Amino acid sequence: MENLNQQIRKNALTSGLILGLITLVLGIFSFYFITGMTTSFAMIIGGPIIFSIIIPIVIVILFCIDMRKKIGGYWIFKQAVTGIFIMFLVAYAVQTVGMNFIFAKVIEPNMVQKTQDAMTKATTAMLEKTGADQATIDSKIADVQKQFDSQKNVSIAKTIEGIAISIILMFVIALIFAAIFKKDPLRFDATTEPDPTV
Repeated sequence: MENLNQQIRKNALTSGLILGLITLVLGIFSFYFITGMTTSFAMIIGGPIIFSIIIPIVIVILFCIDMRKKIGGYWIFKQAVTGIFIMFLVAYAVQTVGMNFIFAKVIEPNMVQKTQDAMTKATTAMLEKTGADQATIDSKIADVQKQFDSQKNVSIAKTIEGIAISIILMFVIALIFAAIFKKDPLRFDATTEPDPTV
């Protein structure tokens, strides 16, 4: 019979795979949403926040509750950190490989350029609506261009640095979620039981 820690790791692995696939699908949908389904500047900015942050947080909360339930409803802080961090690592690996090495390389090799075009069009339309002059529009478009240029031709060192930072952030977030969802098992305390001889 597998012990509790093995069960936690097994459940975390399964939850991580599912979470990774869900975030991958949300990421792909977010791309098509901002490049083809909306021209609103607010939605182009807000869409990725909804699909990449808000919905995944809700799903992570449900998965944390589900993982704790599957092991009997209790886990100490260390066990919660382990389970949640493994889930995050697996989900990150699935989402990164699926998005960066399959979707962006095979299905949508011009993903960054299409996203930049959508952002440029939305920014231009928003500024024109507010009555901005051409100099202001050109300045803002140049800023957008600069932000996207920094994403192109990223060096291996920068990629490794980005992965390391992501892992550290995931561990910190795992600590936060573990503090919220930990539930210590009930302990029998003989001092609180009534004396049957009285």
